[in-house]
Amino acid sequence: MIAVSTSWVSENTDSARAILEAVQSLEATAVELDYRIGPEIYRDLRGLLKKAGIRVVSVHNFFPTPELAREPSGDVFLYTSDDDRERELALRYTLKTLEACAEVEARAAVLHLGRVPLREQVDRLYELHGRGGLEGPEGRDAWAELAARRAAMAPRYLDRVLLALDRVLRAAERLGVAVGIENRYHYHEIPSLEEIGVVLRAFRGAPVGYWHDTGHAHHWQVMGWASQEDFLGTYQNDLIGLHLHDARGREDHLAPGTGEVDFGSVARYVRDGVLRVAEVHAKSDLESYRAGLALLRSLGF
Repeated sequence: MIAVSTSWVSENTDSARAILEAVQSLEATAVELDYRIGPEIYRDLRGLLKKAGIRVVSVHNFFPTPELAREPSGDVFLYTSDDDRERELALRYTLKTLEACAEVEARAAVLHLGRVPLREQVDRLYELHGRGGLEGPEGRDAWAELAARRAAMAPRYLDRVLLALDRVLRAAERLGVAVGIENRYHYHEIPSLEEIGVVLRAFRGAPVGYWHDTGHAHHWQVMGWASQEDFLGTYQNDLIGLHLHDARGREDHLAPGTGEVDFGSVARYVRDGVLRVAEVHAKSDLESYRAGLALLRSLGF
């Protein structure tokens, strides 16, 4: 079974009914609720989905959209923030996400873990990539500097993540839901390829696993940081869920089959019981999305 994320429609509507109808247009029987859905829409949508017989399999933090959020985002509050209050807000609203998971009987909550404050250096690499200079001396120097700075700075921020997850996972265990740690799009974000393992080892036996995002992994491959297979091959035994979407170059969240991701290769790593969620954004039309879902089914997802 392939669930669909409400992210395909939620950005462009404030109507629970419109979200339901979009899900039904894809002939989906299961969904992931995304972080753009506010409390009022959630209240209405929950009943509509149940009446329509559509299961909720996962929920993306922060859900429903926090009333203090500047805008909906999976990173609206950071466990890695230098601000004590922001870190507490990140915990408070993650616990609300877990409670929503339990309310709708979803199996997992998908979490972003934060970042090391090196965005300007990462953007420098994107600039070099855009003008074809990533492989030259300037690109190699910029990459070496970024990698060294991240390695030196990351332990401080990773410690904050581990402290937060200790509380999050105790609540998840009490509520009977799992937590999926998602691979991220940008190099300065946590977790890196290696940090996924650090987190999983630190909480071995707790309700936590790896959540693989195909578009993010493709972006890492395009930038030369790691391959799709590096992530899946390393953590296939810890895999609890996937966000399935296509990507072209650095653009992701496309309908499967319209980009460069080799979904046949991805499928080889997916065992029974792993949640499969198509996370396509509104840039893809209904026809492309339905064709993409058919492609995924034909490949064994």
